[in-house]
Amino acid sequence: MLRAAALRSLGALAVVGGLSGCQSFSVPLAQWRSSYDSGLAKKLTKDELAGAKSEKIADSNSLLERWLRPIGARSLKSDSSGDDAKRNPSTLVLGSDGWKPFAKPATNPDAQKELDDAIQLFQQGKLPEAEKAFAGIAKNRKETPWGEKAQFYLAETQYQRKSYVASHESFERLIADYPGTQYLDKLVSREYAIAQIWLSQSDPKAKPETKMPWYSHFNGQQPLIDTRGTGLKALEHVRHHDPTGALADDSVMQIADYHMASEDYESAAVYYDQLISDHPKSPFLQKAQLAAIDSRMKGYIGPEYDGEGLEKARELVKQTMASFPDRQADTEHLYHTLDLINDQEAERTYKVGAYYKKIGKVASAEFYFGKIPQRWPNSPWTVKAKVELAQLAKMPRKATLPSKILTQPGANDPYYSAGGGQMGGMGGMGGMGGGMGGSPGGMM
Repeated sequence: MLRAAALRSLGALAVVGGLSGCQSFSVPLAQWRSSYDSGLAKKLTKDELAGAKSEKIADSNSLLERWLRPIGARSLKSDSSGDDAKRNPSTLVLGSDGWKPFAKPATNPDAQKELDDAIQLFQQGKLPEAEKAFAGIAKNRKETPWGEKAQFYLAETQYQRKSYVASHESFERLIADYPGTQYLDKLVSREYAIAQIWLSQSDPKAKPETKMPWYSHFNGQQPLIDTRGTGLKALEHVRHHDPTGALADDSVMQIADYHMASEDYESAAVYYDQLISDHPKSPFLQKAQLAAIDSRMKGYIGPEYDGEGLEKARELVKQTMASFPDRQADTEHLYHTLDLINDQEAERTYKVGAYYKKIGKVASAEFYFGKIPQRWPNSPWTVKAKVELAQLAKMPRKATLPSKILTQPGANDPYYSAGGGQMGGMGGMGGMGGGMGGSPGGMM
């Protein structure tokens, strides 16, 4: 009873949080919804799984033949052309519904009349009647040219009626059932427009006329909860369905900016990097490079943690300077960023030296403290490093013998174990442990 009551309370909080737009609740939920999106990968049907188990792919003559003749294509029944359609891959063409033998376009006067009547209703502005007609054709004429066109018009009719949730789902059904659909450009543009509508609901800079009333969560204009997360999913669909299209870089940039505004700097850096690598001719290239540097600088949380982001930021600074050498204002900002990166790396090196000094490794401490005046002579950490070097010069030094494993033949191989030519089971590990235990400072 207590568990059921707790689950009901959590469900109520989810609805309230989604309707009220609470930042502390909706941001993680939006990120989770955009990350776990089953719509980006179509699962195999039962027929496809059964066909994969019943056929032996290894029986194909070559890798090229297996690529040209997938499982579904080899299971096709021979048509009027005889067995040539099965044996000769050149008779197969890729259509909106998969690989099929080349054939003349089918004709079906009844299906065409149904579709024409539905389109006439759409053109006359009778959208409810048109939506019902298109839904029936898309269901009854599935995997046919009339079913594909009806599915597109169904989604378009729902969009015109401002039923954005149903429209988005219908567009996703269109791309799932007809991967090579001829309406890809229109589908992508509509999903992008729907994403803009949903994301504007939580954007404080959006125009007032773009805001929808609270009850729009219940009439199909907005999702019931997590409008922003569903908007991010729509943007993911845009870049996934048409990765080289005109709206792909816009979608990546908006997703990255969203994560940046939500202070999820790691996710933002990933999307900025994708735009830089996948869309080198995008008008957002320089903005993405500068934002990628900024996200890594803000994502760096101190010398005690991983500093890989600083190295990546340094590479991006050099790349941006080489790509846009004539941007004087940005160049000055980038030089300032380089100074910050150098200062952070000097601090990291100082912390490592301080650690070795603390545990009594004088030589190791001198090595790291000595790097700072050489690599960063103008850094404020140079003065502190010189003070530490002066103190280390007066400290006693202990001779450190090398580990036993390093004195054996094949010592350049850290996994070498004498006797068997390979690691000698527990004995080899024991020898390694003994070597390291006998000289704790040998590996320092």
